[in-house]
Amino acid sequence: MDFFLRFVKVFFNPLKRKGTVRYMFSASLTLIALLGAAVVTSTDVSYVRLEASKTAIKAGENFSLDVFAYAHVPVNAIDITLRFNESAVKVLGVDKGQSVLTIWTKEPVIMPDHVILQGGTYKKGFKGEHKIATIKLQAKQTGQSSVKTSDVVLLAGDGAGTKVKVAEALSSNVNLYIYDQNTDPTSIGLDVKVSILTDVDGDGEVTLKDVSAFMSAWGTKDKIYDFNGDGKMTFKDFSIILADLFFK
Repeated sequence: MDFFLRFVKVFFNPLKRKGTVRYMFSASLTLIALLGAAVVTSTDVSYVRLEASKTAIKAGENFSLDVFAYAHVPVNAIDITLRFNESAVKVLGVDKGQSVLTIWTKEPVIMPDHVILQGGTYKKGFKGEHKIATIKLQAKQTGQSSVKTSDVVLLAGDGAGTKVKVAEALSSNVNLYIYDQNTDPTSIGLDVKVSILTDVDGDGEVTLKDVSAFMSAWGTKDKIYDFNGDGKMTFKDFSIILADLFFK
């Protein structure tokens, strides 16, 4: 991965100064050609992902947030904390109906500024991506806010309770835009798409770290990197994140 980051810095920095699409296209093709040699896939890490029913919400409106966990090895126990601004959103409840978890150590803990999900499964556990729970929320205060995961613990079903490696870059951070009656929700929706879609680590900007995370997942075709909404991770998504890196 260090090789990839050095390559991008050396190869693409001149493009940012020149802003020439012709040169960027040539460099992009060269980078793709080096994928097999320079990129380590993300098959050796797990992650937690959040998916909001909507990210532009009118104050007083209800919405939901699905919590997913991806396990690269069988996982039979999870402990996830979701944190948020209590002045911006209110938790109405937690739906466990479609959860991959079959045993809950305790009912989901709902506090003013966080929710804790703790549970497990029978036998060796689950592998791949599965839903953990759906959080039902209500938008309160107008402005920009977020819901993010913290203190994520996934334990392997290996009989020893081994802690599973969780990818930091893929820990979800969903940005929310809460508007009032006098705001045009269409313009907010467009802003959401442009500002956070390719910002993988949720730091507010698209950087080499986001591109690095994208390239690491290239071999697995993770749908989390489906930026154009066609249901799969393709070269088009690579073009989108590169465009955001250099021209946003």
